[in-house]
Amino acid sequence: MTTQRDANRLLRPLWLASILVAGCGAPEATAPAEPARPLRGTTVEGEGWPRRVTDSVGRSMVLEKPATRVVSLAPSNTEILFAIGAGDAVVGVTNVDDYPPEAKSRTSVGGMSAQTMSLEVLVSLKPDLVLATAGVQGPAIEPLERLGLAVVALDAERPEDVPANIRAVGRMVGAEAKAEEAASAFDARLEAVRSRVAARTGPRPKVLYLLYDTPLMTVGPATILGRMIEAAGGDNIFADVSQNYPTPSDEEVVLRRPEVVLATFGLMNGGDASPDRNRERLLNRPGWRSVPAIRDGRVFTLDEDLATRVGPRLVEGLEAMERALAPSP
Repeated sequence: MTTQRDANRLLRPLWLASILVAGCGAPEATAPAEPARPLRGTTVEGEGWPRRVTDSVGRSMVLEKPATRVVSLAPSNTEILFAIGAGDAVVGVTNVDDYPPEAKSRTSVGGMSAQTMSLEVLVSLKPDLVLATAGVQGPAIEPLERLGLAVVALDAERPEDVPANIRAVGRMVGAEAKAEEAASAFDARLEAVRSRVAARTGPRPKVLYLLYDTPLMTVGPATILGRMIEAAGGDNIFADVSQNYPTPSDEEVVLRRPEVVLATFGLMNGGDASPDRNRERLLNRPGWRSVPAIRDGRVFTLDEDLATRVGPRLVEGLEAMERALAPSP
């Protein structure tokens, strides 16, 4: 995806960029890059040091001691590091890392993609650990390894992968206690969402999640956003597709009759419009008047940082989805 701030902002949770990442000024919608094989959870073995790390794409390496100089190549990874009290170890970030505010004071290594990051700057920081993501940054991992750097791909395909990643990062930087605290808090809020959803009666609402509206781009069932819809109590109207990021026509949306529309407002219209304006644009989209979500006004714009960054705040995005999908009083 081409944006003024970073072409891969859409991917920052996973990626997404994660997945999916926040940016502005996107003239055309492009689906997030997808890894060639299914991702797995990152594991760290060993009670003392050294410790063996197996990352989300199955690459294995040994860390001789806790990392003290870390370059983070995704906002989600940066948020994890600061949340577990390892912010002082962060020496480099990307130019889209903006939370917590202290992250913006770290040296920028450029954008999230292999094409937009500066390997020269990254290497000059002398990191003993680089935390990357698999999809969009896949092409950068091998060159970084050839330079002698320890690179770990950290990804999440389900909400429950996030606390696992928090614990893994804690074990890589020697902050296990703080990591366990942050991960347990995430686990508790995730379980609370599941309990509230399980207690609901009646049918689950049919949901359309929009990453873009020009052109339309939604999410398939194998994405973390697709799984968040299910966890929040909805049924994704595109749960039957094989693509991770389908680009349906207006006619197909009308035929599938979503009862709720969720939209990541920062990505819509290049992030230049307010959430209220984005919502109004959808409510008045030509040809959608018969869509139940439009008819009933059940269109909700979400904070894209919370909904797409696969870090400690993702559970806030899930809770926002849950509230939007709750039965009307």
